[in-house]
Amino acid sequence: MSLENIYSVEVPDAWTDHYGHMNEGYYVVAASDASWALQAKLGIGTDYYDATGFALVTVEAHVRYLDEVNRGETLSFNSLILGYDSKRLHTAHVFKVGERECGTIEFMWLHLDHKAGRTAPFPEEIEARLAQHLVTELPDWASRQIGLKKK
Repeated sequence: MSLENIYSVEVPDAWTDHYGHMNEGYYVVAASDASWALQAKLGIGTDYYDATGFALVTVEAHVRYLDEVNRGETLSFNSLILGYDSKRLHTAHVFKVGERECGTIEFMWLHLDHKAGRTAPFPEEIEARLAQHLVTELPDWASRQIGLKKK
């Protein structure tokens, strides 16, 4: 189940290149901000960290650039829980301007006990929240690898 409009941002001048398009690095910046909003919605954001010392850390990301985003446009994010296990969470954000899909980004996160410096299992209540939002079928673009096929 998609979490609709989890975050939105108007693209500032500082995020654009000479051509007036959003620079590729800022797609990740915007998606990171959307991730903070998603984590808060799921109850595993900064309040969770402050109370428990546990947090999510990113270990992998995959971005797809589908359409240009221009200076001043409002970018909105829908978020997906693609999968999880006891210590890992696989999420995605779909970036849109209006109804136009402009990109996707997938993240693999680890649930980390900062004090111990190692991964730790999610509490049952967090796993229950993740289960509520877990997609029933992966989008066709999810979990792809990048590379060139050898001839």
